Amino acid sequence: MIGLNPSTADDRSDDPTNRRLIGLLGAQGFGGYWLINLIPESTPYPDLLGTHTRRLSNKNQSVIDETATTTDTLILAWGAGAARCPFRYGLVERFIDPQCFGVTKYGEPKHPLYLPSHTNLELFPGYCI
Repeated sequence: MIGLNPSTADDRSDDPTNRRLIGLLGAQGFGGYWLINLIPESTPYPDLLGTHTRRLSNKNQSVIDETATTTDTLILAWGAGAARCPFRYGLVERFIDPQCFGVTKYGEPKHPLYLPSHTNLELFPGYCI
């Protein structure tokens, strides 16, 4: 799963997004997941990241590429906040059949936090640029 701004949650301490993901993915038969961040910064307070345009760091690109090529199911879940990450278009073009929990009105893959517990995965339709 590729999200935007995962907090500092870890294998001992979940945050609200991870608790939601455990429910959503568990209901669909997943036994676990890897959550990686679209950008290198992590904070439970997204406003601290500012609104300036982000770049894809070499380390994040490497982790994203490795994950995308080794996972059985790639799920995009970065929500509307990714509008400040123009590199996402190029990433999505390289992915094979990425999934999502639906798209926002602007065509971004929905962030899972406030989704109903019965939300199913669907094929990400891509961007209309």
